[in-house]
Amino acid sequence: MNPCLAIIDPNTLSSIALRSILCDVYNNVEVLTYSTMDSFIRDSNRHFVHFFVNSDILFSHVDEFETLKNQTTVISVGKDRKFEKAGFEVLDISLPEQELMSKLLRIQLISRYDVQQTASGKLRKGDMLSSREKEVLKLMIKGLTNKEIGEALEVSITTAIFHRNNICEKLQTRSIGKLTIFAVLSGIVDINEI
Repeated sequence: MNPCLAIIDPNTLSSIALRSILCDVYNNVEVLTYSTMDSFIRDSNRHFVHFFVNSDILFSHVDEFETLKNQTTVISVGKDRKFEKAGFEVLDISLPEQELMSKLLRIQLISRYDVQQTASGKLRKGDMLSSREKEVLKLMIKGLTNKEIGEALEVSITTAIFHRNNICEKLQTRSIGKLTIFAVLSGIVDINEI
């Protein structure tokens, strides 16, 4: 039985977006969404290893998650110090994509599950990138423009664009957030460099 991540949030758009991001990071983990605590409880016969819980729902059901603090991340809009002070990890979903990805990668989502195993498909894709493409990817993640990438690598803008397009085609995404996750999980970029 594969481990599961639970998202308990009445905000459908927030749940869909977070589910999409988590599925990109952990491709061998089932990510399930619930709009209410009752719907989650009815489906509790699964092996959940981490919970993402809307701040209002957690506030109403804090007793259920008190013993699961190290496996629970509170979903909030803006900084929510009261949950941090109580010992919960907090994910501010109003952060820009790059910061949100960085925060997700820093959270220990699956303490008993090998992240390298879940990312193994992505690591094989990393082998498809040339050393130059890996250099370009690092610069893309740092937010450099095509012109700045060209200057940093002493190549033309056209060459920088060529490499950027190849990376996006090989990894099948243009999302800087997804590229960041890929680069961290593949060991191309250290999480502390972001």
